[in-house]
Amino acid sequence: MTELLPSFITLAGFLIPAAILVKRRKARSAGEITHSLLIALFCMLGGLLFAGTLITLLGESPALLNSFFVLFGAVICLMAQLWFQKRLQKRRS
Repeated sequence: MTELLPSFITLAGFLIPAAILVKRRKARSAGEITHSLLIALFCMLGGLLFAGTLITLLGESPALLNSFFVLFGAVICLMAQLWFQKRLQKRRS
């Protein structure tokens, strides 16, 4: 089970943003949920990019640490997306 822990942490890089984005949506139509899941996928890809950058800069590191880099990068992307969304809503008002 411990050898699967990095995979579960990396998967959390998708599941945590997906859960937050779906929960924040007012309308829960199929299109809105699909849009939220797609944004969560992009957040995970941003986390993978963040982790890849850190792995390149820091060199070889344990798999568990690399998985936390992915999760941390995904959360950073999620916060940026929510900030831009809030800013856009203020502009429209």
